[in-house]
Amino acid sequence: MQAWLGRHCLSLLTVTLALAAPAATLWAGLQELNVLNRLQAGTLASALSGQDPSSSAWAARTHGLLETNPSPPDPPAMLEVHSLSGLIVASNGVQAAWPLATHLAPLNGHKGPAGEVAVSRSLNGVLLHSALVAGLAALFAFVVLRRRLLQHPGSKLASSSTGDGPAPAATARQETEDRLRIVFENSIDGIMTFLPNGTVLSCNPAAGQLFNLAPADLVGRNLAELVILPDADGAGPAFSSGLHEALGQRQGSGPFPVEITVSKSSLRGTAQLIAFIRDITERKAAQDRMALLANFDSLTGLPNRVLFRDRLREGMKRALRSGRVMSLMFLDLDRFKVVNDSLGHEVGDRLLQHVAHTLTRCLRNVDSVARNAQDDPVTVSRLGGDEFTIIIEHVGGAEDAALVARRILDALLEPFVCGSDEIVISTSIGISLYPHDNTDLDGLIRHTDMAMYRSKALGRNTYSFYSANMNAEVEARLSLETSLRHALERNEFALLYQPKADLRTGQITGVEALIRWNRPGEGVVPPDRFITILEETGLILSVGAWVIRTACGELAKWDKLGLRPLSLAVNLSARQFRQQYLFQLISDTLKETGIAPHRLELELTESQLMEDNDASRAILESIAAMGVRVAIDDFGTGHSSLSYLKRFSIDTLKIDRTFVREITSNEEDSAIATAVIALGRSLQLKVVAEGVETLHQADYLRVLGCDEIQGYLLSRPLGSEQLVAWLGSYRSQRILGVGEEGPKTGFGVSSLISLEIAEAEAG
Repeated sequence: MQAWLGRHCLSLLTVTLALAAPAATLWAGLQELNVLNRLQAGTLASALSGQDPSSSAWAARTHGLLETNPSPPDPPAMLEVHSLSGLIVASNGVQAAWPLATHLAPLNGHKGPAGEVAVSRSLNGVLLHSALVAGLAALFAFVVLRRRLLQHPGSKLASSSTGDGPAPAATARQETEDRLRIVFENSIDGIMTFLPNGTVLSCNPAAGQLFNLAPADLVGRNLAELVILPDADGAGPAFSSGLHEALGQRQGSGPFPVEITVSKSSLRGTAQLIAFIRDITERKAAQDRMALLANFDSLTGLPNRVLFRDRLREGMKRALRSGRVMSLMFLDLDRFKVVNDSLGHEVGDRLLQHVAHTLTRCLRNVDSVARNAQDDPVTVSRLGGDEFTIIIEHVGGAEDAALVARRILDALLEPFVCGSDEIVISTSIGISLYPHDNTDLDGLIRHTDMAMYRSKALGRNTYSFYSANMNAEVEARLSLETSLRHALERNEFALLYQPKADLRTGQITGVEALIRWNRPGEGVVPPDRFITILEETGLILSVGAWVIRTACGELAKWDKLGLRPLSLAVNLSARQFRQQYLFQLISDTLKETGIAPHRLELELTESQLMEDNDASRAILESIAAMGVRVAIDDFGTGHSSLSYLKRFSIDTLKIDRTFVREITSNEEDSAIATAVIALGRSLQLKVVAEGVETLHQADYLRVLGCDEIQGYLLSRPLGSEQLVAWLGSYRSQRILGVGEEGPKTGFGVSSLISLEIAEAEAG
C-alpha cells in the first residue's frame, strides 16, 4: 500500500488540485459578491432610514437615491426597496441574470421597521471564471497524469509510443498546449508570467491593453515598473502569492487601480510566478460613490454626522498631543421653520445650500484670525435639518473663537435672493474649547449644544461659550423637568386665589386662580421656574385642565357656603389656547360644577392672539358664544397693533404691574395707564390694574377711571380656606381711604366722596 501511494502520490495531488482550484475560485467569487452586496445594501439602508415610508416624499427620495447610486458595472447589481408587505417600493431598473446572489438589509422608519433593501448580482460571471479555471486545471491534470502513464513501464500508452508516426503523448501534449494558448490569448484579464526577481517572461494581449503597450514590449521589463504594490520597495518579496490591490502604470495616462492575483509555478525546474491582473477602476469609483453617500450630506456636500464625529475624535487627539486649543461650534439657524413652512421645502433646501457655501467661504481665510498655520484643518459639517458644526483646530483662545463666530454671524446676515424672495437668516452659535473643557467626545458635543441653546435664550443671532455654571443650570432644569412629570399624579400642585375689588365701591368682585408647586424637599417653587417647562414639554395641557376643573369646583363650593357670587379668572397658555379640546373642556367643566359661564374669565396674552388671526378669531367666537368672558393679561407689553381689539371678542383689559408700580411718580407709566383706561372706556371694556400695593396707587387709578384692582393692597394670594376666612373679615373701606403718602390734588376729595357713596349704599 505504501509503495502504491509513493508511486501515485503526485497523481493524487494533481487530481486534488484540479478539483480544488475551481471550487476555491467559485468560493472567492461568491465572497466578493456577498461583500459588495452587503456593503451596498447597508449603505442604502442607512441613507434611507429615519424616513416615513408612507409619504410620497420618501418614495421620491428612494428613487433618487437609487438613481444616484449605480452599482459597480463589474458585476452589475439590481437594487430594490421592499415594504414590510413585500411590495417593491423602488428599483434601479437593472435586471441581473439568474442565478443570483442576494443580500437583504433591514430598513427602519420613524416608528420601527419599514421594509428592506435588496441588492442582487448575477453569479454568471463567477461561474464562467470558475469554469475557465476548472478547464485549465483539468488540462493541467490531464497532462501530468498522461506523462505519468507514459513513464510507467507497464502502461499501454508507454508501449504504444514505440510505433511508427507521431507519438500519442506528443499529440495530447500539443492539444493541451493549444487549448492553454487559446485561454491565455483570449482571457479578459491580463496574465503574465515572471521570474521571482520581477522580470516578465510572457504576457497575453489583455495585459498589453491594460498597460497600453504591445505584449512584446512588456517582455523583459520588470513587473515593479508596471505594478506598484503598497509599501513595496521592489518586485522580489513584494509579489508573493495571494490577492493584492495595487496601482498599474498605464503608458501615457498615469496610474490606475488594479487587482493582482499571484501564484507560484515552475517550468522545467525553473521557479516562476503567474500574475492575473484586472483593472478595477470602475469598481473603485463605485466604492468611492458609496463612501461619499455614507460620509457626506447629499444636499450640501458637507461631512455628515458620521464623518463629523470621526474628525472631531481625531481633532481631540491632536489637541491633547500638541497642547493647543481646538474650538467646536454648534450652529442652529433661527426661525428656519418659518422659511420652510411659508416658502416651501425647495426654497428651504436652497437656503441650506447657501448657508453651507457661506460658512465654507467664510472659514477659508480663518487662518488670519484663529490659526497659525494654513494647513491646520477646519471642518464644516451638517448634522441634519438646520444644524451645522464647525471644528477649528489650533485657535489662540476664546477671543479668537469669538472673532470667528462674529464673522459667521455677520456673513449670514447678508440677504439671500431666491427668485422673487429676499431671505435674511441668522443663527445661534454655541462654542466649546478643548481641552479647556475637559470631557469626552459626547460630553464636548453636549456642552456645545447647551451653549447654543443659551444663545437661543439670549435672543438669537449671537454666540455663547459653555461654562460649568451653564452645565449646573441645565442639570437643575433636567431635574426639575423630571419631577414635574410626576407632580400632578402626586398631588403636588395647589391653587391660590388673589382677590379683585371694584375701585368705586370697594367690594370684592372676583378672584384670579394662581398655580403653585410644592416640590418635595424644596418647598414652594415660583411659577416662573416651572411654567415655561410645562409649556415646552406639553405637560401644560394636563396641568391646565386640572387648574380649570379645580378652580371651578372651588367656586361652586364657595357658592354652597353662601358667599357673595364671585367671578373666576384663569390663565390660559399658548398651547391650551390652540388645542382643539379647549371648548369641550370648558363646556363640560361648567356643566359639572353648575357655574354660570359669565362668571368664568379666561386670561390670554397679546402674543397669543397675534399668532394666528383666523384660528384665534374662531376660538374666541366659540368662547363668547358660550358666554365665557375673555381678558387680555399684561396689556401694553406685547404687540403694538391694537386692531385685534376690534376683531376679537374681548371683555377686559388688565394693566400690567410694571406700569402701576411707579404710576404716581413716573410720567411715562402714568401716560400709558391713562391711555389704556381711556381705550377701555371707548371700547366699553372693563379695565383691571394689577400689582396695586398702596392706597396712593388705588386713589390715582380711581381718578383715572380704572374699574378694578388686584394686588397686595387687598391681599396676597390665599388658599381656598384662607380666602373664605379673609372674605368674612374684609371691609370695603380698606381701599377707599386716603393714600399712604398723603393726599395730592384731587385724590383726598375723590376718596372721601367714594367712601360716603359706599357707606350710603351699605346703609
